[in-house]
Amino acid sequence: MKKTFRILGLALVATGLLFAGCNKAEEEEDEESGGSNPLEFSVSHSATTKTVLIEELTGNKCVNCPDGHKKANEVKAALGDKCCLINYHIKSSSFADNYATTEGNTFNTNFNVDNDGYYGIPAAMINRTRFDNSVRELTVNRSNYMTYANQIAAQNACANIAARAVIERGSRKLTVRVKAYYTANGEGSANLLNVALIQNNIMGSQSGMSSNPAQVENGQYRHMEMFRAFLTGQWGESISPVTQGSEIDKTYTYTIPETYTDPFTTNTSACVLDDLQVVVFITESSHQNVVNACMAPVTFK
Repeated sequence: MKKTFRILGLALVATGLLFAGCNKAEEEEDEESGGSNPLEFSVSHSATTKTVLIEELTGNKCVNCPDGHKKANEVKAALGDKCCLINYHIKSSSFADNYATTEGNTFNTNFNVDNDGYYGIPAAMINRTRFDNSVRELTVNRSNYMTYANQIAAQNACANIAARAVIERGSRKLTVRVKAYYTANGEGSANLLNVALIQNNIMGSQSGMSSNPAQVENGQYRHMEMFRAFLTGQWGESISPVTQGSEIDKTYTYTIPETYTDPFTTNTSACVLDDLQVVVFITESSHQNVVNACMAPVTFK
């Protein structure tokens, strides 16, 4: 299988299928699972710290967005498997985009990013945590990505997540199995499970690409971690109970289209199976405060 990769600075850092789970304890337990079925695995019952989820609102006509990508890349390089990235392209109030999605625009509206004028884009939700109670936004400026990500990475998680994905090349069918185990009580009576499909290595235009030259190739920009679809809907699927000792086991299927279309510009871009990744995360019922997150290794049939 062709490897997807993340580009940082002047180096190429391998990603793709190198993700083995959410934490070392999970890796060790998974090794005991054995078997040839990639959808048979275990989730750790040992308490651990949170994996950081950076959900960045971005746009290919945004001159400052490549610098946002670069700073998110730096967090990923520092935290490794303990960090997941998703880039939601949006139709800004001031410019269009070639890769916007309705989901990205819904986040933009609900979390007061571009339309509020406090930061504009690029801006990111880091575990959908409100770090500054004096403002309405859940998003933070790119200059603070590393600071806030390190704060999240030091926090204890109430739940562990493990996930695996299988893509059938002929039918383009994606199957994702997710397991979660609550090592402590979660907030409220239910949480929300989210499964996101993202794509790497999408070559296209990008304003301000000179601020992130490592993702520039032959005059085009290599878009990474681009959001493509939710298998669980915009706000996730409700899961319960979320008390200590509870275990969740869910399976989702999705037929991957050949192309995706920006609903605002009708621009289309190809969906290459080998460049896909799956990000799984759990939020509280408020859609905020990400409990934990992980990447799901992808196996092809």
